[in-house]
Order: sequence, then structure tokens, then C-alpha cells
Amino acid sequence: MNYLEAYDKKSGLLVVEYPLIGLDLPALKKLLNIDEGIEIYGFDVTPAQVRELARYISGPFTADDTCDYQVGFYRE
Repeated sequence: MNYLEAYDKKSGLLVVEYPLIGLDLPALKKLLNIDEGIEIYGFDVTPAQVRELARYISGPFTADDTCDYQVGFYRE
């Protein structure tokens, strides 16, 4: 499972993780324009990418301007 992670801009601490439902790793890398062969554990995303990724979050989501966002790639 991969996650959209929100980090507080002031403290740098992780505030919340949103599971990205129905978005497998190859599709996620394609959406973020990351080469398929590159091994990545975290990736900063732009506000436009956050809006695109929000489609894969189950439940309510609103981007917070006080947070920076990153995709966390988790291996299961």
C-alpha cells in the first residue's frame, strides 16, 4: 500500500497518512513521472499532484496549506 503523507511545514512532523486505494506502484510511478526501475521510499509531490492523488483517497480529503505532502512507498 502506498500513502499520501502530510507533514507540518513548521515542525516537519508527520500529521496524517492517507492510503491510496486502487493505485498500484507502476501506475503511481507513472502518475508522478518516476522511472519504473527506480527504487523510492518517499517522494515530494506538488499541489497539482496532491489534487490528482486525492482521487485515490477513500473518504473526505482537503489539502492543507500548512502541510507539505509526500508519497510514501511501502513494501508489503
